[in-house]
Amino acid sequence: MATLTVRDVMTLAPLRGAYVLAGDAGVDRLVTGVNVMEVPDIEPYIKPGEMLLTTAYPVRERPEDLVDLLRLLSSRGLAALAIKPLRYLDRLPDQFAEIADELAFPVLVVPGDTSFNEVIAAVLAVVLAEHDAEPAHDEVIRERLTGIALAGGGLTEIARTLTGALNRSVDVVADDPVLLGGPASAAPVRAPGPVADASRWEFPVTVAGVRRGRVVLGGDGEPTRAQRRLIRQACFAAGMHIAQALASIELDRRLRVVFLEELVTATPLDAAALEQRTRLFGWDLGGTTTVVVAACDAAPSEQALQAAARRTLGTGAVAWLRGTQVVAIVPGSGGAEEAFRTALARAGAGNVVVASGRAADTLTALPRSHASAQEVLHIAGVTGRTTARHDDLGFERLVLSLPPELLREYVDAQVGPLLRHDAQADGELCRTLEVFLGLGNAAEAARRLFVHYNTMKHRLQRIGDLLGADLHDPRTRTALALALEAHRLVRPPT
Repeated sequence: MATLTVRDVMTLAPLRGAYVLAGDAGVDRLVTGVNVMEVPDIEPYIKPGEMLLTTAYPVRERPEDLVDLLRLLSSRGLAALAIKPLRYLDRLPDQFAEIADELAFPVLVVPGDTSFNEVIAAVLAVVLAEHDAEPAHDEVIRERLTGIALAGGGLTEIARTLTGALNRSVDVVADDPVLLGGPASAAPVRAPGPVADASRWEFPVTVAGVRRGRVVLGGDGEPTRAQRRLIRQACFAAGMHIAQALASIELDRRLRVVFLEELVTATPLDAAALEQRTRLFGWDLGGTTTVVVAACDAAPSEQALQAAARRTLGTGAVAWLRGTQVVAIVPGSGGAEEAFRTALARAGAGNVVVASGRAADTLTALPRSHASAQEVLHIAGVTGRTTARHDDLGFERLVLSLPPELLREYVDAQVGPLLRHDAQADGELCRTLEVFLGLGNAAEAARRLFVHYNTMKHRLQRIGDLLGADLHDPRTRTALALALEAHRLVRPPT
């Protein structure tokens, strides 16, 4: 049982300089783990006892959501919220501290240079150490098996110890040895529970109620009751070993994701330090790289995501999940957006839109590449594209670089009467004008819209009358085309 409290966590080295902003009545809440807020809809990913770390980036556009987040975290039994303020927020929302005090839910403010990676590692090191310190049972073999698991001796050593105790052959096998870094030569599972076939008996190894492996016993004769007690202890020890391996993999994944999020949003490190950190994770991100983002209907599995990224973006690409959004750092300047979109859709992501940002010459330029990829993803959404690249959207980015109020004034001045007419009469004059301007030929536009040529002529006359414009004037046509495109980009999402 973990006894680490929020008060204790604040004494850890990575949190030096942190202080309690509000909710100090709850600093004795127990901490059993750490999580990072990578997406606004964090609820499915949190567990009781966790301390949640955040830069507030996911709620930067709606900081008032932090107030509701406090109530959610408290109701779900979380231990505390640790926040890096003022990086993405000008100030914390009104009533934020008041609600935290009311809930006795601790809110910690951590220094801006705090590494979430180091916080996660430090907290989990204490939690795991306390877990490992639980006393073993008195039986010698039971102590030895438990000691093997706690010392990280592995499944082979557990099997060897049980073999010596029972004087019969024993194999301890993980159902997913590749996941645990072991050999991929495990025999297939035949059936759950103890199964006899002449001279083999199998006993399941479970972790949190899920079957993760098995103890396979050889030799003549069914195991005795005393032998079964030792086998059960071996199953327990193997389950502890597998649980520790899975926890290590999950910790490694979280540390990687935290570092990658900091790499593409904001980081205080220089290029040399970033390159060193990426090499420690086993990534070769030297040279030109590009951030690619994909908006999905559903999150693909981690295994399916990595397979899709390797197959379409190259073996040097690094991809991770952010809720239902996929983010990837890709060597080069992009170009595989359509292939990646197709691969994600086949991996169970549903409808997918993929966008790539501007190329980054150094790792310190990745935040700019990420920001431009998000901008391109927004443009793709409002223009109906399924893939889009930063370099192909110069016109759209130019339009969006102007103040929205100025664009709306321009749209209203140029095509406002047309927009109001279509809204009131459920008409298609805007669509007619857009197709006509795109083709430059009334007859071809009529064919494209499946209307008679006389109908097209009547519509164009009506458009000219409403706008008081000469549609034969090149300057007028350019101004109207720009206004229609600006309207698509700045209108509220439906």
